[in-house]
Amino acid sequence: MTSTISPAFVAELPTPIARLAEGVELLDPVDAPPLRWGILGAGHIARRFAREVPEHTLSTIAAVGARELSRAQVFADELAIERAHGSYADLIADPDVDAIYLATINSTHRDLALACIRAGKPVLVEKPFALNAAETRDVFAAAEEHGVLVVDGMWTRFLPQFTVARQIAANGLLGRLVTAHANFAGIMHAPVPRIVDVEQGGGALLDIGVYSIAAVHDLLGPPVEVAAAGNLLPGYAVDGSASVIMRTASAVGTARCSFEGRAPSRAEFVFERGIVELPAEFFVPGMLRVSEFGGDGSEQASDESTDGVSGAVTTEWDATVSGGFQFEAAEFARLLANGATQSPVMPWQASIEIMEVLDQARAAIGVVYPGEATAS
Repeated sequence: MTSTISPAFVAELPTPIARLAEGVELLDPVDAPPLRWGILGAGHIARRFAREVPEHTLSTIAAVGARELSRAQVFADELAIERAHGSYADLIADPDVDAIYLATINSTHRDLALACIRAGKPVLVEKPFALNAAETRDVFAAAEEHGVLVVDGMWTRFLPQFTVARQIAANGLLGRLVTAHANFAGIMHAPVPRIVDVEQGGGALLDIGVYSIAAVHDLLGPPVEVAAAGNLLPGYAVDGSASVIMRTASAVGTARCSFEGRAPSRAEFVFERGIVELPAEFFVPGMLRVSEFGGDGSEQASDESTDGVSGAVTTEWDATVSGGFQFEAAEFARLLANGATQSPVMPWQASIEIMEVLDQARAAIGVVYPGEATAS
């Protein structure tokens, strides 16, 4: 089994990591088929997508749609986009749009994704995919019925360092995964409406905790048990901090998030014979660090070790590149060219499982979104 790595966009894997990750495929986004994207929403994340995808792929941004034409036009003028639409419906109906990136507030994701599907438009949905697992199932059921490509835009799944980490886990040379951990934390200096408003699907869990949970789920898989605790933001009905424990039959994971204090945003996967770390800002293209112990346990850290890696062979691979959105956009373009309706990297079932964890975590903390009381 050989690996496929395009050196044009990412540094070559060091030999120790290449051995552990044999068979990995790292494909250059610029080699993906071109698409004419339409963007639903004109916020900060939409702007990043609109800049990074044309910079790092062959695709273009053909149009943008917002609730007010003036807002869409400012966005289009700023980013040299040909067409601006004053409604979401007009963007979806645009015949010169091949695929849609949905980047509106959380509470609108389900209905807008359904509108795209019913119009036959493939759609990449920004995280969180929806407000809850029930809404997520609704969207995927419609996608299956209509045969339309729908992908959860959990971009970490498509980043090079996660691609390599998954291959290392799958190959099993480090043994069984024992524990997984991810943390995303920072301070919100002023209230952001989409984050503090329960009506818009706000809260730390759906905004940043979804990254931590998705990172743990990526290697851990679906949990058989979930426990969570957290605090509400003072004065609001949404969570400000949360800790989530996810247990499988053979491993345990912890996912943390907070808008109330700074902490290193890192991820760590502990195996029987090694550790895979994303030591800084795991949610963007960056460093992968692998520490490998001897197979017979003779090189395990002593009881006096404070770092946990004494005696290990540690290798780093810097996968830092500019942008980040190009990886999911390129995968989406490949899938569409191949007639797929979902991504094997981020399959529908994984999205449902992640939303189920979020549902259970919010229930433990007491965050309830409008309409959930009557949801089936």
